[in-house]
Amino acid sequence: MVETRIVKRYNTYYQGWRLAFGEHSVVYDENRAINWLFSEDRIGLAVSTGLRKRIYRELLGHHENLPQLVLSEQTVKINEFEYPLSVEADRQGAKLLTNFLLENESLHMFACSHFCYPPGTQIITFSGKKPTLILYKEMQPLKVIVE
Repeated sequence: MVETRIVKRYNTYYQGWRLAFGEHSVVYDENRAINWLFSEDRIGLAVSTGLRKRIYRELLGHHENLPQLVLSEQTVKINEFEYPLSVEADRQGAKLLTNFLLENESLHMFACSHFCYPPGTQIITFSGKKPTLILYKEMQPLKVIVE
């Protein structure tokens, strides 16, 4: 059964200004492309340097058409970019993200940071709560499809 959700997206007014992700659990490995961060009210993806620009552009960049995230058991597809879930940690992270997206009525996505991670690390954050509107402006939403 295919489920579709709309996630409100937010970008910062000023480059580099972000909320802190806050307390969370993670099994961090600097050699992994994506590290999944979990807290009570949000899930984050700390993306490696090699993928950061591509993922950030696809998820938080400006697009002509409504951007789209497709989650399946084998892959995460963001617009035309496809990321295989070949590692167990990625499959578990995607499963928790899928459950989070399906369980929350109000969904928001924005970038955060955290002092525990290397400088420049951007955490793509999915939350049930809006970010502080003094730092973030709302942009075109994201369509999420769960297969």
